[in-house]
Amino acid sequence: MKTRRQKKIESLLREEIEDIIRKEVSDPRICFFTITYVHISGDLKKAKVGISFMGSEKEKEDAFKGILSAQKYIQFRLGRRISLKNTPSIKFEFDERKEFKIEEILKEIRKEDESGY
Repeated sequence: MKTRRQKKIESLLREEIEDIIRKEVSDPRICFFTITYVHISGDLKKAKVGISFMGSEKEKEDAFKGILSAQKYIQFRLGRRISLKNTPSIKFEFDERKEFKIEEILKEIRKEDESGY
């Protein structure tokens, strides 16, 4: 079970990482993305960051490569923004769960439109 502090830090990391990517990372491969989760270890030294992208498979793959190439910069900027004794080491993970749900909803809507409901 996570402590209240861990939950607060996860929320802070999510906001800051998303802001850094949107405003400071200028890689054209990174476009429509969502930070789906942040899980921090009990010792607050490691964080797994789930990220999903919209677009074709190639666009998603390229965008994730862009994130990985900017990972050290994101880590550096995160250290400048948050006031923790140690900045957690971040590891990005490609997460398709959220996008999959959106795609399923869109398919259902298309079926309803085609059948006249």
